[in-house]
Amino acid sequence: MYEDTFAILKSTNCDFFDIYLEDSFVRLVEAKSGKIENVKISHDRGVGIRTVKGLSVLYSSSFDTSEENVYRMGKFLTGVSNPKTGTFVVSQDGERSIEMCGGYKPPMEKIKAIYDDFCSVAYKKKEIKQVSMTFSDRLKSVEIINETGEHLKEKRIYTVLYFEVTAADGDNYQTFRRPFSYLGGFECFENMDFKGLAQEMSEKLVELLHAPPLKAQKMTVVLSSKAGGTMIHEAVGHGLEADLVYESMSVYKDKLGQKVANEKITVVDDATRPKMRGSFYFDDEGTNSQNTVLIENGILKGYMFDKMYAQLVGRESTGNARRESFRFPPIVRMSNTYILPGNDDPDDIVASVDDGLFVVRMGGGQVNPTTGDFVFEVAEGYTIKNGKIGHMVRGATLIGNGPKVLEEIDMVGNDFGVEVGTCGKGGQGVPVTDGEPTLRIPSIMVGGSAL
Repeated sequence: MYEDTFAILKSTNCDFFDIYLEDSFVRLVEAKSGKIENVKISHDRGVGIRTVKGLSVLYSSSFDTSEENVYRMGKFLTGVSNPKTGTFVVSQDGERSIEMCGGYKPPMEKIKAIYDDFCSVAYKKKEIKQVSMTFSDRLKSVEIINETGEHLKEKRIYTVLYFEVTAADGDNYQTFRRPFSYLGGFECFENMDFKGLAQEMSEKLVELLHAPPLKAQKMTVVLSSKAGGTMIHEAVGHGLEADLVYESMSVYKDKLGQKVANEKITVVDDATRPKMRGSFYFDDEGTNSQNTVLIENGILKGYMFDKMYAQLVGRESTGNARRESFRFPPIVRMSNTYILPGNDDPDDIVASVDDGLFVVRMGGGQVNPTTGDFVFEVAEGYTIKNGKIGHMVRGATLIGNGPKVLEEIDMVGNDFGVEVGTCGKGGQGVPVTDGEPTLRIPSIMVGGSAL
């Protein structure tokens, strides 16, 4: 398949190239106001061809995956590249095909039953005004053929459940959101207690309605493992992506081998973790997934690389080249990024705080990757008084600097929790997972009420 296109791509003076073929089937179910309101089933198929010379990238994509059209795309790209002599043969031994285990797709009746169970509990509270649920399962088949002659095939199955509950008391509206997602089929959700989840979310939401605002001040903050590593992803992780580093847009530029965090902190990006939303067998250039140590015991050990930036500095790719779809060329991206568990007991961490904030869930925020400065909303937080978790508060934000926070964290729990999401960069979104143990930040600015 595409042998003629391989040959003309190999005849150019590019450093490397790839042909990326994608075939995706997506089912999306949206429920609101006590009923299923929207069902969409879509099929997306296309091809992208990329050539790279130094930091110059030529890319072409099309919905037409026929050999004739792919050849025309290849001719177009080679027409703006300098020719060279040589031959290219696709190795018959170079084909690797991997299919995700699992993949159970529930019937519509099962999806509706989940929503009905959730609503039957949540709407019992008069303050609950809206319950929304989104379910999606996606089968994404990819093929990659690169300059080495390898022909790689992988099937990735993503399943997502997303709940949003809104409560109101007069003009006071509050919302809780909980996403769940895995690399695999619906079997990942089979043992979930959806009625219990509805009870938990609705009770906490009603509590949030009546929670007092937190006064803005510097204080000790304990990040629960349930907070899931959002701050690490946004305030630290992007700064360790090689493209931002070598374009002088990262605070971590020229700091390899230096101490950048407390010695208790080890940060990794690991696309090999089973079932995690950001996992894969090989990245979108065809490099095997890896467990990459970024910071080890406080020392900056490395960055995340794709082939292009790895070649620039004489290193190997870490398997962090990712793309949203065939419409885009791959760029350096995180996969599953997290802080490894430490040795401190989470209960002891809370008990060590006389006056502080316990953060259970993080909300949205803003980050400057060049400086590491951030502002994050606290979606669910509680006071800590004399080592005990107290009442819920609302309107709190965390204001600080990612690298500075990493240096100041002084207790690292022996537990671990994750949060899932879709990471945006360069106009593309890719599935990721973030994780962390319970962490103590001795002093950080907490925004809130001026009163």
